[in-house]
Amino acid sequence: MVAPRASSVRAGELMLGQGGNAVDAAVAAALVAGVVEPTETTLAGSGFMLVGNGQGEVRSIEFGPRAPQRASEAMFRIEGDGQASRVLGLASVEGNANIDGPLASGVPRTIAGLLCAHERFGRLPRRTVMDPAIRAAEEGFPADAWFVMNALNDLERLRADPGARAVFLDDDGLPRGRSRQSFYGYSVDTPEPVRQPVLAQTLDRLADEGAEAVTSGPLAQALVETYREYGMLLSGEDLARSAPEILEPRSLRYRDARIHVPVAPGGGVTELQILKIWQRSFPGGSPRDESGARIRRLALAMKHAFADRYHWLGDPDRVPVPVDELLSDEYAGRIAQACGALTVPESFGDGSAPWSHFSRHALHRPTEDTDRAPLWRPGEATAPTTGTTHITTADSEGRFVSVTHTAANHFGSGVLCPRTGLLFDSAMAWFNAVPGSANSIGPGARPLANMGPVLATGPRGTLAAAGASGGRRIVGAVAQVVINLLDRGMSPLDALRAPRIDASGPQLLLHEHLAEFASEVSDLAPVIVPAASNYFAMDFARANLVGRHDGGFESAIDAQAHSL
Repeated sequence: MVAPRASSVRAGELMLGQGGNAVDAAVAAALVAGVVEPTETTLAGSGFMLVGNGQGEVRSIEFGPRAPQRASEAMFRIEGDGQASRVLGLASVEGNANIDGPLASGVPRTIAGLLCAHERFGRLPRRTVMDPAIRAAEEGFPADAWFVMNALNDLERLRADPGARAVFLDDDGLPRGRSRQSFYGYSVDTPEPVRQPVLAQTLDRLADEGAEAVTSGPLAQALVETYREYGMLLSGEDLARSAPEILEPRSLRYRDARIHVPVAPGGGVTELQILKIWQRSFPGGSPRDESGARIRRLALAMKHAFADRYHWLGDPDRVPVPVDELLSDEYAGRIAQACGALTVPESFGDGSAPWSHFSRHALHRPTEDTDRAPLWRPGEATAPTTGTTHITTADSEGRFVSVTHTAANHFGSGVLCPRTGLLFDSAMAWFNAVPGSANSIGPGARPLANMGPVLATGPRGTLAAAGASGGRRIVGAVAQVVINLLDRGMSPLDALRAPRIDASGPQLLLHEHLAEFASEVSDLAPVIVPAASNYFAMDFARANLVGRHDGGFESAIDAQAHSL
């Protein structure tokens, strides 16, 4: 059982100790995360869960982000040149309206998704699984240095909303916990608890009534009243359509395993594409030892996959998306051959952010069928966002669970429903706010999220569950964890200890332990990132996993992940 917060881990372990299975543990932990991690996620957000049983059968519980039915392609005014923060991308929509405030929120799906997953695959009573989250809301989570720092950074937006101000700020309009000396350590002082009594009441009611309460019941009506009062686009119709889908996941064969990802638009297709290119690059097995050549091939595989991501991917229910072609043997072979030339395509070096450049310029055409995959011509693009948590667990019966859920940005949209205590997300930021792209906004459309949980299965059942938080950098991190496990034969712990790269943005990020190879990839604009103990450092995302090892299980989490 592994999660970024100790309180989430304790909730999961409590379920296992009471005879629950991995789904009970994962749902309990994910519910607690939705209470104690407002800087990363919310129970009114979105996410994905993969469940694998002892026979290697996998199901995907999909409660990914959706736009309101009243959303439209041109609902935001674009300003500037589309360039934005290298991680968050907050600057190209006027007033940051796709990030902050009432128009930024997508359909709230997390609580319904988690409870439906528990009803379908869990074992313990619903109230038992929800009790840790109810207590966490009643008793409060610690206002530690990470919370105070993020609340200070988002102070203006938290002050602007009465609900968020009442929960997260003190009477002076400053972050709760700012007057404590707990930043120096617990022996000096303890953090102030951030209590959420209205959310506790909502969760207590859900423990009695189930997920239907937020899709069509009294809690749904309370949300609709807030939507109307705040001028939000969301409606009762959106809530009625918010129940999760339980699907067979998308998967591909990788080495001696099969890698499973969610079906809805997210990080999974790009993770699979990176793995497909890597496998075609080294059909007999890839190099285990680090070298400049290995880093270059991996970086180019990632850059080519991200170029395709930024141009071609969107909601296939709304636009033609050539997923099968992107994951085909023939196309992966073409990209592997291009990566093998070890040269950098000119379009990688024009100085623009790749999500902007490739939204309007296709690096490759995976198909010649123009009706199947048109070339998109938006004027520019808006950048991806961040703010996510991930939980993995397994049980003695061979079940594995990988669940990622998110608020899409720190403190979501900064708007908290006073009637339910639920913090609204900023899922609209995942769309390209510029019309004319594959990932542009549409009524009820699904944006291209960053979340990318995976399960790996083999002939004897599920082998590992993995995922990460950290915005667009999730994708490369998860792909490298899979490569470390299956190509390099590493244990789960060593798979996370191994230094990673990130090639999703304009530069190639190299962990300092790879600095000796920087001169061999100098044309990829390498940036050496020093090892640090900062809370939630996201240069290479924040991954965790559970896998089989030495006849048992081993869990691991990136060293930078928090533990309070």
